[in-house]
Amino acid sequence: MSFWVPRRRPEPELLDADGVPAHEAEASLADIEWVHRRLGGRSLVRRRLIPLLATLGAPGIGLSILDLGCGSGHVGRDLVEEAAAHGMRLHLLGIDRKVSHARLAARGSTVAGDAFRLPFPDRSVSVVLSTLFLHHFSPGEAATLLAESRRVAASAIVVLDLTRHRLALAAIGALGPIAFRSALSVADGKTSVRQAYTPEEIAAIAAPVLPGARVSKAARFVWELVWTRP
Repeated sequence: MSFWVPRRRPEPELLDADGVPAHEAEASLADIEWVHRRLGGRSLVRRRLIPLLATLGAPGIGLSILDLGCGSGHVGRDLVEEAAAHGMRLHLLGIDRKVSHARLAARGSTVAGDAFRLPFPDRSVSVVLSTLFLHHFSPGEAATLLAESRRVAASAIVVLDLTRHRLALAAIGALGPIAFRSALSVADGKTSVRQAYTPEEIAAIAAPVLPGARVSKAARFVWELVWTRP
């Protein structure tokens, strides 16, 4: 570790706790969507995911995407819109363990369930996607999630997540109180950065369960993992 990349500090995030009032959860999920739309998440979907999906789908045949830990489903909605603009048809299904989160997604597009035991057959979806999800889990849990994703993915797995860095933590501390609707978002944003993995750490976690997975820098404080089925 270095001064700029401190030791990982795992902590529960407030939004994941039971008993969070519905209005607070909805405000915090709206903040997460604001970050995605305003601070580069949407452009990452356009620049990183669309070209990959274009290589996986045959002309005239749609791809099925499973979005792990989808929350309100905003990433999936953006992905479907961007894909359509590029002439691709996607069938999106999200999964989130919290019913209070899943119900905010479009009706019929999300199920409440356990990402460690996905309720889908082997190789039943084209691509398993997760964004800002893996950092919630210990290295062992993250490896289990990646292995379960591999089980159900027919073609590829794509993960986008934060990298731990003091500048990212400082940015949330400065911007969060001004931009976020919920105080939960400020606290959870800092927690997310403190327990985020570096690209090197996630590559080591993924290596035993996703041989050949590629981990690269996607943005200043975001890494991307891509695994394609041989």
